[in-house]
Amino acid sequence: MMADPPQTFKNCISNRDDECLIYGADNLSQFTQPIGNLPSKCDRALPAARSKDIVILRGKLNLEYQSWLASLGLGTDHIVSYGRAEGKTMLSRMIADNPVPIQKIIKKINKKPVYVPWFSGDMENKVAKVLGADLFGAPSALTWKYNDKSIFKTSCRQLGIPVVEDTLFSIHPKNHKNRHEMESIIRQYLSKHPEVLIRGTMDNTGISLVFKTKGDDINALYHKLSKNQIGQILIEPLLPVIASPNDQWIVTRDKKIRHVGLQDQVLKDLRHIGTLKITEQFPLETAYILDTSFKIVQQMMASGYTGVIGIDYIVTGSKIYPVEINARFNGSSYVKIIINNIEDLTGPVPCWKYMKAKTRPCSFNALAKQIKPLLFDGFKSESIFPYNCDNLDKTGDFAVILLAYDPERIAALEQTLNGMGVG
Repeated sequence: MMADPPQTFKNCISNRDDECLIYGADNLSQFTQPIGNLPSKCDRALPAARSKDIVILRGKLNLEYQSWLASLGLGTDHIVSYGRAEGKTMLSRMIADNPVPIQKIIKKINKKPVYVPWFSGDMENKVAKVLGADLFGAPSALTWKYNDKSIFKTSCRQLGIPVVEDTLFSIHPKNHKNRHEMESIIRQYLSKHPEVLIRGTMDNTGISLVFKTKGDDINALYHKLSKNQIGQILIEPLLPVIASPNDQWIVTRDKKIRHVGLQDQVLKDLRHIGTLKITEQFPLETAYILDTSFKIVQQMMASGYTGVIGIDYIVTGSKIYPVEINARFNGSSYVKIIINNIEDLTGPVPCWKYMKAKTRPCSFNALAKQIKPLLFDGFKSESIFPYNCDNLDKTGDFAVILLAYDPERIAALEQTLNGMGVG
């Protein structure tokens, strides 16, 4: 592997004093076929931002949370809230329709803006131009191309990288033979494996399109795929998974390759519910993952890609396979930036875990009181850092970063947090 030396995640985006970052953490531009009322998660950028940066929100600003960040010397006062948390209008569309509030802040700060969206689609590219900003992202066509799981696996094969065997299958409900054809493929895999995995090739609906079957619910699965208008799926054997690492890289705006971290994903029923920082316990596996990722990232950079790249792997027995790529910010990308900000206050964070959390609906101040013994205060080396609190008062949903010396202390913190009514 020949990537440039490691830097903090944020410095890979910009390390210039004359630049400010504009965070648009809205994920709706990723979902071309949104199902239900999806949360935009713009608020996760609030603790990632520093004083000269700008954060753009679809909904309203949680003033209690911003006040807590300010008490720690974190966050920014440069915030634009469009006040429209509900609905399916993308943040980038809101900005394009009314860029004036952001343009005023840019003029006031008097620094060169860099637009940092979650997903770099057509509208995000247009918004960067509207704001007169550099885009930390790729052309839309490349973003969509590399997020396609089937295209990704084909690219891996072209690079000589082993992947899990699969069959690409198209769903055509009007063809009465289509369901039987899908079942036939599934049965072929089931003749050699106890379970089969079915995945949509694109994560563009906002719901998990990953299913497993032993062959007794194929009709129901086909109906669900048809109902949700899923065009293509990958049918694969479900292998016994020991671990599911996520390897994150960045191609910078000046076309440098940076490695920004390898971590273990926490899965429940095939759904991602958290991320744990990996310690260097398995050097051979780590070396293979890094070398494999570098080949993939090199190819992407050569095609013109800029931005974050998250590559998901599975470790099964003695084999390691890349399974998909997130050609966009990953959920833990903001965590990495927040960790960098925390380390500016406390020094190095040896171990951390990000996870989704839930409690009774309440205000942020009520939550802070509820978890006060564990709440990060700018000094505690073992503590809890809450964020993504925009739905806390409605549903009780938020996210936390657990900070500790080692995985054992992380587990103890999590247990204590559960005892405080946070699950």
